[in-house]
Amino acid sequence: MLQKILIVCAAAFFLTIAITSIAKANGGPHGDYTTTTDACAGCHRAHTAPAAKLLAATSQYDLCMTCHGSSGTGANTNVNDGKYMARNPNVNGTTSTAVNADLIAGGFTTYKGSPVTSRHDVISETITSAWGISGTNRGALGTMSGGALRCSSCHNPHGSPNYRMMNTTINSVAISVTLTDEGSAKNYGAEHWSADISTACDGCHKSYHVTSSGSASDPAVAVNGGFTHRVDRTTSKASYLATTGISMRGGVTVTLPFASQYVTSTLTADDKMIVCETCHLVHGSSSLMSGFANGGPTLSGVQPGNTTSGDSALLRADNRGVCEACHQK
Repeated sequence: MLQKILIVCAAAFFLTIAITSIAKANGGPHGDYTTTTDACAGCHRAHTAPAAKLLAATSQYDLCMTCHGSSGTGANTNVNDGKYMARNPNVNGTTSTAVNADLIAGGFTTYKGSPVTSRHDVISETITSAWGISGTNRGALGTMSGGALRCSSCHNPHGSPNYRMMNTTINSVAISVTLTDEGSAKNYGAEHWSADISTACDGCHKSYHVTSSGSASDPAVAVNGGFTHRVDRTTSKASYLATTGISMRGGVTVTLPFASQYVTSTLTADDKMIVCETCHLVHGSSSLMSGFANGGPTLSGVQPGNTTSGDSALLRADNRGVCEACHQK
């Protein structure tokens, strides 16, 4: 009987959970299994797996896209295109996310209908280094201890106490991000982050997590890779920036997301904190870099922090729209 369960095709499994289960972040196909679970068969093959970890697909990305891809049927979160879809309303429980809403993490191949210009490349499984890994300066590459970048580099597919199933350890750095998305109506397009959300980036980019006041001018900060924008600080403009945006002196109107200033708060009125994710998408961005934003001051793009027309550095807005949102010059 066990052998028959293990060779059930993934498609049949996903159809089964679509009909019978209500999935939470750590539930459904991702964890909280019973002793008679059929979930193992959805992702693993005991003796005929085509990929390591006994995966039922040739790569981690391909396996995850069975549910979360453009044509996946197991999840409403289409992370390939950065869209929330209504293809399987049962598996995610109740949400308050509008159909076709843009996911707050972006997409891996397209976002807002355009090809991405930068992404955390989990598709090729060839990325083995990152800027500002713990122990290196900002603007310096460090080797990732966990091997090539994959979906499981950041997420634990079997569940985690962290927000969005983030791993508890990434590149030997402890990651603790308060779970805030398990309410009765989760929102995948306008998330209410907790104050510790920036630590989700620490595993690969810890040197950029600078919280000291005056870090944009402090020489003590500069010796570790240059002056840098402070994160994990609050702004009184947040309530406007997160909804309608601020437009002064005829400037453009740009909206940005913010995190709660209190780790345990569930009130969106407390979302006033500038975090890494305020300016940067996590999966992929389709923002365009032109003019001075294409290559930075050197117009070459080779200096740390320089974006190019082919690399938008995961920024949420074209050129330097994320700057104009707050500073309105």
